[in-house]
Amino acid sequence: MNIVRMDGFLSSIMAADSIIGCRAVMHGPGGCRTHTSRLSATRMLRDYEVREGPFYFNHPRVPCTYVDDEDYVNGADYKVTELLDTVNDAEVCVVIASPGTSLIGDDLNGAAYRSSFKGITVIPEYCHMSEPAHAGYDSTIADIVKSVCKKKPTRKGTANILGLPIILEGWETTVSEFKGYLEAMGIEVLACVGAGCTVDELKESSAAEFNVSIFKEYCAETASEYEQFGIKTIFSETPIGFASTKSWIHNAAQFFGVNPTPALEILHAAEIRASRVLKAGLTEGFVARCATFSVQVDSSLVLPLTKWLYGYLSMFPECIAVCDWWDTEYRKELDEFLASIHCSDATSKPIESSRCDVLLSDGLTAKLFEKKGICSIGIDVWLPSKHRMNFVDRPILGAKGAMRILDDIFYDIQRN
Repeated sequence: MNIVRMDGFLSSIMAADSIIGCRAVMHGPGGCRTHTSRLSATRMLRDYEVREGPFYFNHPRVPCTYVDDEDYVNGADYKVTELLDTVNDAEVCVVIASPGTSLIGDDLNGAAYRSSFKGITVIPEYCHMSEPAHAGYDSTIADIVKSVCKKKPTRKGTANILGLPIILEGWETTVSEFKGYLEAMGIEVLACVGAGCTVDELKESSAAEFNVSIFKEYCAETASEYEQFGIKTIFSETPIGFASTKSWIHNAAQFFGVNPTPALEILHAAEIRASRVLKAGLTEGFVARCATFSVQVDSSLVLPLTKWLYGYLSMFPECIAVCDWWDTEYRKELDEFLASIHCSDATSKPIESSRCDVLLSDGLTAKLFEKKGICSIGIDVWLPSKHRMNFVDRPILGAKGAMRILDDIFYDIQRN
């Protein structure tokens, strides 16, 4: 069974649209634009205005050159120039070629030079089609940082947050929570790079003392760009659940040489509430014990999520879908943990035929498996998802993410 995943091409477009004042521009056919323009509009909310013209067709997000069959033969860089001439609402444009158009060999740098666009134009070198989502996202953010940022004198006690993509469920709430932890410890956050910062904040980010990562795989190349400015990045385990969030806070505090207590008190308040809710539920608070769960997520959050569900709720992993891009050290740590709880076979089972009580995965898989009876409860923690109109944030990281996952699990256990 093929699980639907977002690839590096789609995520590179989301990365370009993740910065306020930056616009993703697609060089390719209209079919490649339809999904990306709608996805961008839902993941990064901005005022909606009807935009007419041959590159927009009444939708303002991700304008496209709409190359046709003749363009593949004769070239279409002139369309990039004409499209950029229409952009008057951005400081930075990122021109991303579709998989097919990237093979034409159009001179996109020349096309940008010939346009009347007055801002900075970024031309990524590679198309990340069929690569993992993090590869395209990280590479694109790194290209933007390289083009926009200049070295500045270091401001002590300041940080940037890296590796938090807007394709993450509840990313805005997560930005607010982790920014709050740092500020509670007296650390000023200059920019949440690739997660809703402005172009001005991005320019100021090169003055930070340290970067603090959320997902390591979403900021490896970006961190390397910041190293050119003398800024080191603090890499921690992805902070999902209370324990790993606590570890994230301690790690940041240690590097900055500050007291973690104010941030830990914020986290502890949520942990106390969760504990009280579980205890107040009496026997209902124990119904998740010894329940089985499976995880199908294209991310490094798999290990800390597995540890948290086992340690906090006494749930046991039935099947853990392995990502082929995980490094040897990460896979070894996962295997050692599974062996320690006598669940070594969890990584060798096919997820589509391994029935479990709770499945945590992308929204489409979660609902499909729930309907087929492969799982009793399907929890949507990743894109793609059928839940497109998010009036309420549904985070998965930090204390608020832990509360949301607990709420989903216990609500659905009671419902079923």
